[in-house]
Amino acid sequence: MSDTITENTPVDEAPPRRLVRIADGRWLGGVCAGLGRYFDVNPLVYRIAFAALSLAGGTGLLLYLAAWLVMPSETGDDSIAAEALREHRDRPWLLLGVGLLSFGAILALSEARFWPGTGNVWLAALLVGAAIVWWHVGNRSDRPRTTSPESTTVPAPPPQPTRPSLLFPVLGALLAAAGLLGLLAVLDVYEVDVAVALAAGVAIVGAAVAVGATTGRRVGALVLLGLALLAGFGVAAATPVSFSSGVGDRTERPLAVTDLEESYELGAGSFSVDLSSVELPSGTTEVDVKLGLGEVVITVPDGVALEVDARAGIGEVNVLGDRDEGAGADERIAVAGSTPDAPVLKLDADVGFGYLEVRRG
Repeated sequence: MSDTITENTPVDEAPPRRLVRIADGRWLGGVCAGLGRYFDVNPLVYRIAFAALSLAGGTGLLLYLAAWLVMPSETGDDSIAAEALREHRDRPWLLLGVGLLSFGAILALSEARFWPGTGNVWLAALLVGAAIVWWHVGNRSDRPRTTSPESTTVPAPPPQPTRPSLLFPVLGALLAAAGLLGLLAVLDVYEVDVAVALAAGVAIVGAAVAVGATTGRRVGALVLLGLALLAGFGVAAATPVSFSSGVGDRTERPLAVTDLEESYELGAGSFSVDLSSVELPSGTTEVDVKLGLGEVVITVPDGVALEVDARAGIGEVNVLGDRDEGAGADERIAVAGSTPDAPVLKLDADVGFGYLEVRRG
């Protein structure tokens, strides 16, 4: 029976239209060509849309990847995602890892710039996620579909030998890198930055996953390790100050202008910066206060004019009673002094995760 649809073909007898990835005329994965044929629209429209979304924030990359995973090929019945669900029922951790990476990448894309930068967690997430997908696709067998048990009995394939794992070699490389960085820090040769160290760990694990995809080595445990390192890197990269700046409770209380510093920083803990005793000179005095994780309270002198820019990556900001909370909390205010010629305190305060408060002394 022919699948050709003519003007005289009854609607009920027309073959169902399938949304599939097209091999003929494709540019990348055949997604846009498949969408164009299914909706009878020029594929160039979808290519322009994906490209525009990618340049506008990177979302187009994730949407294209998602479509590539859920759309089956025109020569097959199931999509890559459907095959993964069926073939890895006994290993749900792999699917969980891919899902968490995708979810983390989407969240990071909502706040990150498209071009690479320190806080672009999405770049690392996409690299690790792409390696996992590559590993899965590279190990897919092209064996023909088995027939139903009612028609033919197919003998079970012989058990495959257990493939060696890359976990312990990678753990050894990570321990060696951590020891080298620690030695450099002890010798005062290089001040170790936590975000840089974690980023290096993610790069090592990602490279190992890629090697496993090409050599057939087991990398399942590396996926979980990569997720843990990636989560730590996301926290470290999102904080405005390195954790090497210190951890614990700290109070800074300068008593004179000569004691006043331009910047006060703490990695994590409870941070108090009391400027109420400082008699500011005429003009503008700039002070920066940064906390990675925890609570920071800044007390400013009475009577001075204020220009405050206070931010929190995730948490709450309270500036003289004006509050904002959640992701990207931000309060910017300008307050006149008690006199027209009152000194001006320009305060830039930032906390990565936690609570930030600016109050009068």
